[in-house]
Amino acid sequence: MASSSDNTTVTLRSDDGEEFVVQADTIAAASVLIKNMLEDGCAAGVIPLTQVTGRILARVVDYCNRHYADADAATYVNSTFSSGDPELDRFDTDFVSGIDQDTLFDLLLAANYLEVQGLLDLACKTVADQMRGKTVEGMRAHFNIVNDYTKEEEAQVRSEVAWAFE
Repeated sequence: MASSSDNTTVTLRSDDGEEFVVQADTIAAASVLIKNMLEDGCAAGVIPLTQVTGRILARVVDYCNRHYADADAATYVNSTFSSGDPELDRFDTDFVSGIDQDTLFDLLLAANYLEVQGLLDLACKTVADQMRGKTVEGMRAHFNIVNDYTKEEEAQVRSEVAWAFE
């Protein structure tokens, strides 16, 4: 975890060329991908992250700095959705509140790519909360999903898995 005696930094470069200088120990505690790159000596100079834009990487870095820079805060991310720290829980709530679908899904993809489990869990929980209580049609409307089934195909699926539509 983070230690105050280690001031080593690493530079992350987003797909669109934006660079972020971060504490190596903090980002390694957060991201399995970057931890492995640092341990394998593949991170000399700048780490290119071709799957993440600068706008999203800025949010990921913010999340990681908040959750992983402090060893006490980092202990909760792999165990539960509540840290027991009201300030950190409020940060998580604010972090995902009111963001548009594109940003939420980009965060989800970035968290998966970088293997930041706490952020991946938070983003997935947010999507699951948005689905809760919605009908199939409601989810299609909310997530802008086009129904590409014919009426016959949809009727067949509904009859085969009727329980899913209750």
